[in-house]
Amino acid sequence: MKNKPLDGIKILDLSWVFSAPFSTLLLQDLGAEVVKVERPVTGDRARSIPPFKDGMSGYFYMLNRGKKSISLNLKNEEGRRIFLKLTKHFDVIVENFAAGTMDKLGLSYEEIKKTNSKIIFASINGFGSSGPYADRLSIDGIAQAMGGLMSQTGMKDGTPLKTGPAIADTVAGVYMAVGVLSALLERNITGLGQKLEVSMMDSVFSLLEDTVIRASMTGNSLPIRGNTDPLGAPWDAFQTSDEKRVMVCSMDGDKFYEIYKHIGREDIAEEYKGNDRTSYEKRSRDLEELNLVFAKWAMTKTASELTTDCINLGVPVGEIKYINELLEDPHLKERNMVVDVNHPDLGEIKLPNIPIHFFNHEIGINPNESLNEPNLGEHNYNILQTLLGMDKKEINRLIQAGVLYQ
Repeated sequence: MKNKPLDGIKILDLSWVFSAPFSTLLLQDLGAEVVKVERPVTGDRARSIPPFKDGMSGYFYMLNRGKKSISLNLKNEEGRRIFLKLTKHFDVIVENFAAGTMDKLGLSYEEIKKTNSKIIFASINGFGSSGPYADRLSIDGIAQAMGGLMSQTGMKDGTPLKTGPAIADTVAGVYMAVGVLSALLERNITGLGQKLEVSMMDSVFSLLEDTVIRASMTGNSLPIRGNTDPLGAPWDAFQTSDEKRVMVCSMDGDKFYEIYKHIGREDIAEEYKGNDRTSYEKRSRDLEELNLVFAKWAMTKTASELTTDCINLGVPVGEIKYINELLEDPHLKERNMVVDVNHPDLGEIKLPNIPIHFFNHEIGINPNESLNEPNLGEHNYNILQTLLGMDKKEINRLIQAGVLYQ
C-alpha cells in the first residue's frame, strides 16, 4: 500500500536541533505532513551544525528531510496572529523551547485552543514545567547526567561516561511521538485536543532498568561496571586474536556450563553450574575471575571464530561494529535500514531508516527517493496562500516588514 498510517495528519513544528525534530521526523516517516516554523535569518540552529558540504549541513538534512519551512517572527504581534490563524489548519503543534517560552510569547496551549479546540500541543524540555529544576536549561549531556544514566555508564574505575549518540534527546523524541499518537487516538473518541509534555530528565530516568527498584529495595546503587553485568558470565567485550572485540552475554546457567566446558574448563563449569538463586549469585560474585578465564581463551580465537562458537552454543554474541562497517552491513541493507540517497548538494550519502516495518505500508525513506530538506522560509508563499488565502502582495509586505523571512 502506498498510503501511510498518518496520512492526513498535519504538524506545525516549532522545534530545533535534535529531540523534537527527531520526533517529528518519526511522525513524518509514518505519513504526517510537517511544517517547520523557524526563526528569521538563522532558522533552526541545526542548519549550522556539521558535517557540511558546499555550505549545507548534513546534520540538518538528516533530521529535516521532506519537511516544509516557513520563517515567521513570533516575537512580532502580526507574526503571532498569523501563527494562531495557521493553527486552525493543523492537528499537532510541537515545540522544544525552554519551559514557559510559549507562554511568554502569548502562544500558550490555553490561548491556542481558543482558536482550535482539537489541537494537540506537545512539548519537550529539559526538566518539565513543574518541579524545582523547571527553570533550568538542559541539553543531552545534562539530561544524561541528572537522569542517572552517567552514574551507571562508564569504566570499571568509576569514571562516569555519557553515551556517544544523544540518547536523552532520542528517547525524549520517541516518547513524544508515542504521546502524540496516543493523543490523536483519544481525540478520535472525545473530539478534543490536549497538552502533553516530555521531560528529558524524566525520559532518561525511565530507562534505568533495575537500578531504581534495586536502590529502593536495598538502599544501594549498582556501581559502574563497564561492559559487564551481574546477570551472567561470561559477560564482557572480549578482545580476539585479530584485535577486534566481541560482546558475549551469557545469562543462562545451562549455557554457562556449556561454554566453559567448551573452552576446556569443565572444573569451572561444574563448580558454578546451576540455575538456582545461589548459583546465579555465585557467578555474579566471581564474574571478574570468570571473565578473565574466558578472555584468555577468546584471545586464541579470531572474532569470526569466537562469534561462530557462541552462535553454535546458543549464547548471545555480537562483534562490536563501527559506523563505516554498518553502512555496508548486509543485514541492515536487506532490511532497508541503510538507504542510499543522491542529494543535490551533499552528493551520494547514506541515511538510517525508521526501524518500524509495516507489512501493509511503505514507510520511511526508500532508496534514491528525493526528500530534500527545506530552505529557510521556502514554503512561505505556498503555506500562506494555500491555508490563509493570502496573495503575493500581502506576503511580500510581511517580508518587507520583517514578519516573514525569505
